[in-house]
Amino acid sequence: MLDTRRHLERFINGEYKIALPYVFIAFLLSFLFAYFVAFLPTYQLSQKGVFTLFILLFAAALWASEAIPAFAVSLLVIALEIILLGFDDFNFSSNSKEWQYYLEPWSSPLIFLFLAGFIMAEAASKTKLDLWFAKRVLFFAGEEPKNIITAIMSITFILSMFVSNTATAAMMMSVLSPLLLSIKSNNPLRKALLLSVVIGANIGGMATIIGTPPNAIAVGMLKDNAPSFMEWIIIAMPPAVMMVFLMRLLIIKFYPSNQTYINLDALDGIEDDDGTAKESAKDLLPSWKKQIVILIFFITISLWLTSALHHIPTTVVSLLPIVAFTLFGIIDADDIRSIRWDVIILIIGGLSLGLGVSKYGLDVWFASLISSDGLSVLMVLGVFSYIVVVISNFMSNTAATNIMLPIVIAIVTTLSSDSSQIAAIAVALSASFAMSLPVSTPPNAIIYASGIVKSKDFLFIGVVTALIGPIFVLGWLSIYFG
Repeated sequence: MLDTRRHLERFINGEYKIALPYVFIAFLLSFLFAYFVAFLPTYQLSQKGVFTLFILLFAAALWASEAIPAFAVSLLVIALEIILLGFDDFNFSSNSKEWQYYLEPWSSPLIFLFLAGFIMAEAASKTKLDLWFAKRVLFFAGEEPKNIITAIMSITFILSMFVSNTATAAMMMSVLSPLLLSIKSNNPLRKALLLSVVIGANIGGMATIIGTPPNAIAVGMLKDNAPSFMEWIIIAMPPAVMMVFLMRLLIIKFYPSNQTYINLDALDGIEDDDGTAKESAKDLLPSWKKQIVILIFFITISLWLTSALHHIPTTVVSLLPIVAFTLFGIIDADDIRSIRWDVIILIIGGLSLGLGVSKYGLDVWFASLISSDGLSVLMVLGVFSYIVVVISNFMSNTAATNIMLPIVIAIVTTLSSDSSQIAAIAVALSASFAMSLPVSTPPNAIIYASGIVKSKDFLFIGVVTALIGPIFVLGWLSIYFG
């Protein structure tokens, strides 16, 4: 979702004068909500359990209201955990090292895996390998509208597996902009192409651990029980592909083109890596830097996928692109500074919050409040999968996953002790189906900014993915885990 920066920017630009009051009021209301719910009633929790409940509620309210940026909420969570949970009786002068427990996620192997993904995305963007790949596939697809829709959705899906959804959507907009201008304004194909980007970007991230933060959070919370990089692909790819295939059929049906063929010559004007416009697709040959990036991509992903054979930790493999790209001058210090550190901090905060919730039994307490008598694991997961989809439409799917996962895992574990893996994966994957509003995800916001796609278009695709997506996920997981 868009965060508080949008309010501050509009306030600074003089567009409206309620941004700062909104920030302070939302922050105060979030605090009061958490305080009264956590401290006024009497719960069967320890003192630190109540403190953990307060932190969870405060974080949830801040993430939902966007009073402050999402990454700042994560930092606040860690600070509150250290102060309220890290010392006995607030004795800060003691030699206790318990507070360091909440900083452990900063050194999580998962963080380096996600960092490698950002580095690889930056390298692909700098060398315009992503643009080169997109143009190649489009020219190969041909000029039939159906084929173009398929190509756009496929390109976006594949790139989103390894590149952030936001960066992928922004890059695809640069590809589509000249193409959209060449299509008649009354042609529904314009909307179809943009919605294809939304669908591909949001669902493509499901397929890999680094594709979207909820996946990483699920893996982080599962710890030793987490699937490997290859196992995650095997688990997540089938429902993702099924959903994309279904949405392709619906997009073609409900947004039919009134032109038989679309001229792709407009793509020739898009600049490639050396800043010069090419005359034809035949001239789009990769430079030596592109070749280096392709090689490093191939080696890194191959090592991730074959970890069961060579047993090299994925964390160690993740360091390869970081070192190699700097060695060849593809990535520099400025690129490192421009990485989405806010997303990494958001993931770290979620993992830290999960540690507190689990340590002081808050997850088990939540599980005891919900009667699961007579319910199967699949039924409970169905309920919570739909809950996380609804919540993720109104707040960051990363934040929603941070809040929901510890609770869902605890509830499902009471029904079956070995169901934590299916619970975490089901909720994480379902979060990616939230795309009903222009602000539900960054790709939605980027596409909505074009002015071509309206809110009702997002609602159409969002309702379909929200209703059918969890069914695909749970159906496949029930088959896979037997």
